[in-house]
Amino acid sequence: MFKFRLNNFNLERELAVALKAIFGFGWLKVAKILSHIGLSYDVLVADINNYYKFLLLYYLDDYVISKAHIERFVSIRIKRLNDLQTYKGSRHNLSLPVHGQRTRTNANTQRSKRLIEKNKIIK
Repeated sequence: MFKFRLNNFNLERELAVALKAIFGFGWLKVAKILSHIGLSYDVLVADINNYYKFLLLYYLDDYVISKAHIERFVSIRIKRLNDLQTYKGSRHNLSLPVHGQRTRTNANTQRSKRLIEKNKIIK
């Protein structure tokens, strides 16, 4: 198992697919990193020697976003939805499912969280 920060790379996977599992990495960024290093897409993670591992870690440090930055980015996006008074933002405010899931028979846990919070405020 090859580990980079919080991501574990499966040794049987191709390197490009394993890199795409990192948050914020698409095919374009993966292609850019692999072209800088000089590796092809179809190389398995297990086939990389230590020299290429260190090069890969060096380039990943430049491109990877920290967990705190990701959380801030997500909270800013949700705040923007609330400021624009969109339907999605109002669903976030009410702690209900956002992506169109059914709430009549499902999502009981999210609805019960909302009721518990409401009761705490009343008492």
